[in-house]
Amino acid sequence: MSWIYSFFASLFGGWFGRKASDHVAAVAPASDAAHVHDAPHSEETLYADAPENTVGQRKQHHWLFDEGVLHWNQHRRDNDFKPDFGGTNFPHDAAKSRLWGCPPDLVGGERVVLSGIDLRYADLKGAVLARADLRHAKLQGADLRDADLSSCNLESADLTDCDLRGAKLDGAVLVRARLVNANLTGASLKNTNFAWADVSHMQASFKGVEQANLFGVVRRDYAADAV
Repeated sequence: MSWIYSFFASLFGGWFGRKASDHVAAVAPASDAAHVHDAPHSEETLYADAPENTVGQRKQHHWLFDEGVLHWNQHRRDNDFKPDFGGTNFPHDAAKSRLWGCPPDLVGGERVVLSGIDLRYADLKGAVLARADLRHAKLQGADLRDADLSSCNLESADLTDCDLRGAKLDGAVLVRARLVNANLTGASLKNTNFAWADVSHMQASFKGVEQANLFGVVRRDYAADAV
């Protein structure tokens, strides 16, 4: 077990032996520093840029499921409203919609295709997005608490400031994803692939990350709490 201890000790920059409430500062290359927060946001400012406009959930559902991702993104640009898909079962609702298909460049059967979608600041609490194609998705500030993202492809997605507490991310692909200041406390991370992801200021439990692939992760400040 000594090699496991040594690996995580080097990753967390000396987290072992500290109190559970202590945070760790781990230095990584400063590339793209202009787009990275120097410190975690305060609770008061975390969602300061969230849109205030509201659009009915039924209309939002129509825009996305009936019109598709390109039209959805255009509606977001035109209206800048807050998406509301809390509790939505995407595989069920998308089964006969424009969002269901088999991406030609992904191995596997049909799935919900949401690559490149703009879901910034969305309410996705408890949503089911298992196996969805969310590559390059914009999910900054989204509420994904208790969401099912198992086996999702989130390669190069932006999850900056996301609330992922209690989310299920087993088998999810987060290669080169941006998780700056994301909160994954209590999230299930069995076989989650974080290769080359930016986890600066990300919060997660040691129990969770020890089951994930953390090869090549980029971090400027990492906070880990014992569970």
